Amino acid sequence: MSRQLLLCVETNNRARTDYKYIDATIKRFYQDEKKIIYRPIFLGSKTKYNAKDKVREIQSHIKRYPGETTVIYFVDVDDYDVSPSTKRLYDDIYQYCITNDYEFVFFTIDVEDVFLGNKVNDDDKVKKADEFTRKKLIEKVPEKNLRSNERKRHCSNILNVLDQFWNKK
Repeated sequence: MSRQLLLCVETNNRARTDYKYIDATIKRFYQDEKKIIYRPIFLGSKTKYNAKDKVREIQSHIKRYPGETTVIYFVDVDDYDVSPSTKRLYDDIYQYCITNDYEFVFFTIDVEDVFLGNKVNDDDKVKKADEFTRKKLIEKVPEKNLRSNERKRHCSNILNVLDQFWNKK
């Protein structure tokens, strides 16, 4: 049976930064499976995780697809440990995913920190994501950093979640 994966990312449709890192990860670690279709849902900000227009967009893709659909939220941890408002938002998104039977991927501190090893200024994010793709820098990212179950610096649970859907190379 075929499966559709909806990848809900914080970035917007114009920048597409988070999606570039995720797409590179899928292509590096997994076999190309014709029965799996994945498409991004650009939230524009993690605060829009349950915005009516985004919920409608997700539901529209689910209704139009004849096979099974899995929704995966990709969320930066940011300053979770020091900011009560960030912790509350992160925890709300996590609970939203549990309630809706969605998968949840975290990036500690953020997607750039996981894939590049450092924080990136907002003005440089598009340039750095393009460079990451062009230079195939995914090859330099330690796999163990992408298989964490703990929110540790430079780490994510992305492979732990995606392993459920793809066969590894």
